[in-house]
Amino acid sequence: MKDLRLAFFQTRYALIGFLRNPRALVFTIILPLFLLIILNTIFHGLTRFIGAKTAALYYTPAIVSYQILLAGFNSLNVSVVTDREAGMLKRFRGTPMPSWIYLASLIGRTVVVVVCAVVVLVAVGVVFYAVPISADAAVGLVVYTLLGTVSMCTLGLAATRACPNVDTATVVGIFPTLVLAFVSGVFVPLALVPGWLVDIGRVFPLEYLAAGLRTAFTTASSTGITAENVGVLAGWGLVGMAVAVRTFEWEPMSRS
Repeated sequence: MKDLRLAFFQTRYALIGFLRNPRALVFTIILPLFLLIILNTIFHGLTRFIGAKTAALYYTPAIVSYQILLAGFNSLNVSVVTDREAGMLKRFRGTPMPSWIYLASLIGRTVVVVVCAVVVLVAVGVVFYAVPISADAAVGLVVYTLLGTVSMCTLGLAATRACPNVDTATVVGIFPTLVLAFVSGVFVPLALVPGWLVDIGRVFPLEYLAAGLRTAFTTASSTGITAENVGVLAGWGLVGMAVAVRTFEWEPMSRS
């Protein structure tokens, strides 16, 4: 009970720190909202190649999946590397507080941020672009949001080992997410993407997250929840957790 109380308060402190970080706010909340608005504006009325009744029905779940990737992988990776290189992780580990609470608080913070951002994105889609959301779609949205966030968080923690400094973490965070968005059907429908790029995208979890959400929004009486989508997301989450447990660094790497 004491550890859970500590985790709660540490999560609250992590949220306060996030709200005071302009970079994190821009890339995690403002950028996905901007992308949703601009893509829906550009492709408004063009439905033939999108595979949905409206562009908004395609891009609302697609940008939700991208926001989960940005927050869970990119933002968390950069935050942890920044704290590690500033010596914060080393100091946390030297306190009586269990080390896992720090990591749990970052994941908890990310879940809260993602949920709030997803609510805003879906609300914009519903209010301004007439995106319908059924009870089935809401179930799929909740399941994929939570599972996708945890999976991306574990991968973000695993990736910190490959980032010796903050500059590297920024590149590792932004570049892969941007490339994956193009080959996973987020920015461009997969029907327009060359087959070999589609095959690359299918190796990674973003396509399954985007596909599940898209199915929930565009298919009547469907949650979009399938064994394949859930299994791939859970599998990548377990891989990320295993790598993070074995390789996570608490000491600054740039000074070693």
